[in-house]
Amino acid sequence: MQKILIAHSLYPPDVIGGAEISTQILAQTLNPTYDVKVITVGGHKEGELRIDKVNEIEILRLPFNNRYWIGDSAKQLSTPDKVLWRVKDIFNVRQYQQIKRYLTQTRPSVIHTQNIPGLSLAIWKAAYELDIPVVHTLRDFSLIEPIKIAAYSKMYRQISKRYSRMISAVIGISGHILRTHTVMGFFEHSTKHVIHNIVEKNEVVQDLYASKEVRHNLPLDIGYFGQLTEVKGVQYLINAVKRVDEKIAGRLFVFGDGPMLDQLKEMAGSDTRIIFMGKLDKSQIAQKMKDMDLTIVPSTWNEPFGRVVIESYQVGTPVYASRVGGMPEILLDAEQFSFTSHSVEEIIKAIFHYYNLSGPAKRDLKHQCFAHCQSFNADYLLKEHSDIYERLITRGG
Repeated sequence: MQKILIAHSLYPPDVIGGAEISTQILAQTLNPTYDVKVITVGGHKEGELRIDKVNEIEILRLPFNNRYWIGDSAKQLSTPDKVLWRVKDIFNVRQYQQIKRYLTQTRPSVIHTQNIPGLSLAIWKAAYELDIPVVHTLRDFSLIEPIKIAAYSKMYRQISKRYSRMISAVIGISGHILRTHTVMGFFEHSTKHVIHNIVEKNEVVQDLYASKEVRHNLPLDIGYFGQLTEVKGVQYLINAVKRVDEKIAGRLFVFGDGPMLDQLKEMAGSDTRIIFMGKLDKSQIAQKMKDMDLTIVPSTWNEPFGRVVIESYQVGTPVYASRVGGMPEILLDAEQFSFTSHSVEEIIKAIFHYYNLSGPAKRDLKHQCFAHCQSFNADYLLKEHSDIYERLITRGG
């Protein structure tokens, strides 16, 4: 059985966002077919690799070997702290030494990197020097703009672009994220692929879909699921709901937390239809999505993928989303269900579009959403990755 080493900044139970979930889904999907191990960064500052298991997969956690651990979300960080962390993370010598020592001992057939902050560009160099092929999945834009400081990002971009020539194959989780990198000169020597994220199927979600009741001629329950940050565009959604008659926009449930919470509450003012529900546990998301008439994703930045879209479809809840990043690629019908970002007017149109559908059309839409998301499955993920791995392994042999 061929050895695949998956590398990512964090790994469950340490989760900041969707990238950690997608990396875990990938590891678990590959594991029956390959000998999968994961290398990541743990919360210990010094020492050797710590080894544990998550769902029968061996997880190797490096010490963070920097000013702080990126998994510590409670830590308050100053801008100088963040900059100094980033400078060291360009090429973290201690991570390089430990990673190269581990690779020399284990000789995986392929290394598959995801997000690399914390591991640093050192992992690509160590693999390249040992002639181990590397596949890299683009899950965000951190190679282009790691932090919102233009001078630092420009410098890092030039260095990471040079290191990206060491990569054998690059995967974008959307065509948009792949194009954004390749037109800037990244991954010159890599084969190029698009493999969308998937969401896990389970009986609970299937039952929720089956039991979902499609309501008609009633005030809508609208759901927002995500972080409360400026680039998520929640402010536009709140202002849109405030401008729609309560007989049409019944309630807006805001599921999530973040730095804009107080500002958004102030924006909602005395409108009791806008309800802030806080951050959901992962196990609660599907149930809450099923309870909504529609989900709205009002992002203003180029979302690489938009996991919330597929999660909502799984329980038969339609999605209207901003026409940004990779989102139009995964919507049921981008023409009908996407809108221009930064626009209260466009969100209002989306709300009316759904409200004015006939009862049969709404019921049919539930089934279309569920059918559409079925292609984002484990079989697809395994086949697409196996094709890439096998070509690299065969070439290496």
